[in-house]
Amino acid sequence: MSDNELSLWEALKKTLKPLKKTRFAQPTPFPKRLRVHAPPARELLDILDLHGLTVQEAYRTFHQFMVLHIRNRSRVITIITGKGTKEKEGLIHHEIMNWIEDKNLQSKITQVRWLNGGGALEIRLKKQK
Repeated sequence: MSDNELSLWEALKKTLKPLKKTRFAQPTPFPKRLRVHAPPARELLDILDLHGLTVQEAYRTFHQFMVLHIRNRSRVITIITGKGTKEKEGLIHHEIMNWIEDKNLQSKITQVRWLNGGGALEIRLKKQK
């Protein structure tokens, strides 16, 4: 350090005052046992987004998603297809109704309705015994 920096440091030290009667929060000790009450984790997501997939990839994903939710007794699921553009309806948006009309799936579905102006599909599944 240069002489100028040392003299600046000495001048700064003279202006500092010690803290008086300052209370600091004391950390509380952890109990021996911590109990964590977390809500049960949902293993399945109820929403499937098919954006960016080809029709073949979307069909496989849709079919696996439906089988998984039927086995796990889900009641309501949402599938996002997108609307397409003004000039051209989305391919997945158009094909998904054909996939739902499959006789194996049709027997498990109680209601199908479009949401978000036709960009998402809500499917209600029958109650499983």
